[in-house]
Amino acid sequence: MKKVVSFILFVCLICSFSLQSFAQVMTAEDCALDSEGNLVAYLGEYEDVLTIPFQINDRPVKTLITQLFYGKPLGSVYLENGIEKIEDGCFWNSTIDYIDIPASVTTVGEDAFRDCKNLTSMAIASDETKFGKDALNGTGYLHIAVPCSEDLITLHDAIAEAKGDENFTFDVMHIALVESMEEKDHYGNPVYYCEECGYSSKEESEHSIPFTDVSADSWYFEYVAIAYDFGIIKGKSQNIFDPNANMTLAEAAKIAASIEASHKDDAPQFLEKKGETWYQPYVDYCYETGLIEPQVSFDWSKPATRAEMAYLFSRADDGLYDWVYEPNYDVPLSDIPDVDERTPFAHEILSLYRRGIARGSNEYYAYYPDANVKRSEVAALIARILCYDLRIDLPKG
Repeated sequence: MKKVVSFILFVCLICSFSLQSFAQVMTAEDCALDSEGNLVAYLGEYEDVLTIPFQINDRPVKTLITQLFYGKPLGSVYLENGIEKIEDGCFWNSTIDYIDIPASVTTVGEDAFRDCKNLTSMAIASDETKFGKDALNGTGYLHIAVPCSEDLITLHDAIAEAKGDENFTFDVMHIALVESMEEKDHYGNPVYYCEECGYSSKEESEHSIPFTDVSADSWYFEYVAIAYDFGIIKGKSQNIFDPNANMTLAEAAKIAASIEASHKDDAPQFLEKKGETWYQPYVDYCYETGLIEPQVSFDWSKPATRAEMAYLFSRADDGLYDWVYEPNYDVPLSDIPDVDERTPFAHEILSLYRRGIARGSNEYYAYYPDANVKRSEVAALIARILCYDLRIDLPKG
């Protein structure tokens, strides 16, 4: 199975190498480097991508000095292996959005990336890199790429202390992957092993969920497992999923908001807000992002109908992956026998069909728009939104 997040990470890695190859590379003409290897000034252009080499005119670059890029209009910054230190406040309040920190960097000083609000991604090559006080304070939600060979517990504690919160995730990069010539996982995909850490893609593909009422041979097992793996849906309790229970509109709004936030890395924005009800931050987020139009309102305590769910979920699937799974715009509304122009949210229902997210509940593709929606059915829609290879091709007519 191709999880969208894994696919996007792969694409981002390719793009990062491409961007680095077209980066503005610092030269002797646009910087000042003292005799001890301290980079004391940069006078060149601030491009979207800047590479700082480990040596300039055969002179080593060892240290980026205090407040070197304070408040500067930076984008992505790549440090070549050999640079040893980023001093206090080096990038403070700059617009940097990505930093690649090689294993040679042993120290990231206090306030080094403080208030870098655009910084959302970084790569750290070694768990031995030391971070000073508040080095990452004031940054947004961080995606941090780390080699599988490093101690993630040590690195987690260091980042959490430097950031002042735990609003970050690790994207573990397996550095010695080999493909098995014989083994396949239960989806029929080749199995990969990492010779460095022992990782197996076969183990990752075998879903494990804590719900005792979701049997492995049920039609919805895989969908529940995927939705649960992504953190989009939870059980009614630690061990009970209750697949046949109706879902309220409040719960549907939370799911739609969570899917939308997963596209934008916005989770902390609504998770940290408070409201009169548990679901108010999610509903507010739906309105703020346009998932729900201003003129549309719901009774959040009521069970969601399949039409109402289609409205929320079709808008959460905003076409971000249309270039991967191209919608079938030839499927007409008349292909859905119980939906027409008078049906509430008819075009959102049609959008789910065209995008391969929904296909109806019988051989005639009937949608049953007025029926309540079950939690198992919701899990199926979530999985198809997030995993493009689970989407269903529908014939025209």
